[in-house]
Amino acid sequence: MKHLVVGASGQIGGAVYKSLLEKNQDVMGTWFSQPARGMRKLDVNDRSRLFKLVKEASPDVIYACAGMTNVDRCESEPKESFRINVVGLANLVEAANRADAKIVLLSSDYIFDGAKGPYDVTDLPNPLNVYGYHKVLCEQHVATVAKSFLIVRTTVVYGWEAVGKNFIARLLHKLSQGQKVKVPSDQIGSPTYNRNFSRALIELVSKDEQGVFHVSGSTQTDRYAFAVRAAQVFGLDSRLIHAVSTADLKQKARRPLKAGLKLDKTRDVLSTKLLGYEDGLRQMLNDEL
Repeated sequence: MKHLVVGASGQIGGAVYKSLLEKNQDVMGTWFSQPARGMRKLDVNDRSRLFKLVKEASPDVIYACAGMTNVDRCESEPKESFRINVVGLANLVEAANRADAKIVLLSSDYIFDGAKGPYDVTDLPNPLNVYGYHKVLCEQHVATVAKSFLIVRTTVVYGWEAVGKNFIARLLHKLSQGQKVKVPSDQIGSPTYNRNFSRALIELVSKDEQGVFHVSGSTQTDRYAFAVRAAQVFGLDSRLIHAVSTADLKQKARRPLKAGLKLDKTRDVLSTKLLGYEDGLRQMLNDEL
């Protein structure tokens, strides 16, 4: 099986790319804003370049990991978010259809409003922000247009990555510098270790699963408790972490407060164990060594 990971220099794409290499799979990775050795540069909105590269790679599976993921920036620049996240995804779907390849779309619990999480795969979306709304549009387009597809929703993804933009990577960096950090105690989710996610995703692909699946951490917690535990696991000073409300942060985009994902459907087909955040943090610590 041949794999094309679009956005392989990002956090999730990078984890997927690395896991495929570890399994000795035939894989090509692409980057756009963050150069990465051994990968090809690709702008998903450069249609001629995209179609040429996909024809050259002739993949069986295309992983749509590229995108504009800064939620507040999406809120401030909705047209740019639509261009990158929705139009770019539509281009990937067309490329996948031309190549008779499966498209794998990464989605998010931000498609839900956070009123009654954790959410099942059958729950209806009701996004609070532009990023979530555009993810809903992406899901609808894939489900309607793609010849073969897998939609995988996840949440609060953390772990080592090239740029270090995720919540825990940024937290650990700030704590190591002795900086105080404000973390909301009213946002609940299912923290997901990126390497555990990638292995589960690859298993779903290898089993040729179709449709919508949730892949996340198996335990729920609020961001503050998660941050404190991360500090403890990595031997940093948790007293530098201060609990605040989401409203106190005055962020541009609204956040779902009681979010997270139910995993029943996924557990029925996976042999990969989905880690709780305690095990995920310890695994992250071990992976650093």
